[in-house]
Amino acid sequence: MAEAARLAGNARGIKVVGIDAANLPDGEIAAKGGFLPGPHAKLAGPTFQEWLETGS
Repeated sequence: MAEAARLAGNARGIKVVGIDAANLPDGEIAAKGGFLPGPHAKLAGPTFQEWLETGS
């Protein structure tokens, strides 16, 4: 997610800074990928890079 934020910021001329989320609620779940789609998820639509290139 940090990389996606950095790419989006770069595409829009916005400086993105990282934070240590270790003490945030659900930070450990997020760090382990708990909010990402599972292995059987069907993903549709453009890739993140394609979406960035459209200027959305």
